[in-house]
Parts: sequence; structure tokens; C-alpha cells
Amino acid sequence: MKLYAARDKNTGKLVSNITSPGHKFWQRQGDCENAIKNYNHYNRNYKKYDLELVVFELVEVKEMAEQK
Repeated sequence: MKLYAARDKNTGKLVSNITSPGHKFWQRQGDCENAIKNYNHYNRNYKKYDLELVVFELVEVKEMAEQK
């Protein structure tokens, strides 16, 4: 499974407030791309971020208690 996020190229930090507060990850790549595109369009005169798409691949990790 993959998750998609927007990262500021200048700081290397993930951005969470380009669509709604607290929304940091998307399950579909197209949704994340649209969020970045809309941010760049509507904030073109006073952009705070230089955004790029980041892809995370999820791997299930078993709890420490289960490993004992």
C-alpha cells in the first residue's frame, strides 16, 4: 500500500494544511497531485511552500509484544 504527501522542497518537511487542517496524507496519487496543483494556482502570488509529491510505501510492523 502507498500513501502520498506534499513536502516543502526548501525545508524537507511534510505540509499538512494545503487542503484542510490536519490533512497530510492521501491514498490516491491523483488527489495529492490535485492538492499541490490547486495550492500552486490559488497561492501563486504569496506561496509559502515549494511543494513536491512524496510517495511512502507502507510495511506492516508487528508489535514488540507479539514477537516475544
